Amino acid sequence: MPRAVRIVILLLVLAVLAGLVELPALRLRVSRLERPEQTEEVARREVIRPAEEARDAKKEKVPMYWLSETDPGQLAPVETPLALGTDPVERARAALEWLITGAPTPEQRPLPLDTTLLAFYLMDDGTAVADFSEALPHELPSGIATEQLALDAITRTLHAAVPQVRRLHILIDGHEAETLAGHVDLSGAFDLTLMGPATPAAPAAATPAAQPKPAGTIASQPSEPPVKAPAAEEKKIPAATKPRGGE
Repeated sequence: MPRAVRIVILLLVLAVLAGLVELPALRLRVSRLERPEQTEEVARREVIRPAEEARDAKKEKVPMYWLSETDPGQLAPVETPLALGTDPVERARAALEWLITGAPTPEQRPLPLDTTLLAFYLMDDGTAVADFSEALPHELPSGIATEQLALDAITRTLHAAVPQVRRLHILIDGHEAETLAGHVDLSGAFDLTLMGPATPAAPAAATPAAQPKPAGTIASQPSEPPVKAPAAEEKKIPAATKPRGGE
């Protein structure tokens, strides 16, 4: 057998032996590379599952506080069928996200359409934290009236959907903000217990904007703007009010 052929055969044998030695390690590396993909798929399913369960959940009518169709300077509670489920955090997220995206017309949106609810937390004592994206203050027309309407829409809708929430802190992009867009005070917490039970209303019933107390103001008595109910019965709904100095 020629010497060159023997050398080629020897090299092939060495290559096969080296492959047999490296094969288990190669398989281990491949399996490690596959694990993140499986984890991502599991995570994707975990995100999709609550949404599918929410769609299958029984719908209930909840007052959504959008701008009045006849008077954009007022809020009008509109009974809206939503699949909220039973978990308070999921109920809050669903209600606030629909408040942003589900207004009957663009003119009735109290919050900018690009606003995103980044996170929502609810503690055992009833204190909630709602974290909104920067689109809320940046795209909301600056002015005390528009800012007050946006805040009232958030607090009233949340109170109607999740009565367990007693106080609400609002964050912007994960940070505390002094004001919403330069006027309405966001320091401290808003006391939702002073608002009383949510009153269902027909789409045409207008609700005057609430007036949360700024931080540092004594909140001994809530303001009580009159609200016209569908049956023309005179009722009063206290506004969301801050405790002294915030919480």
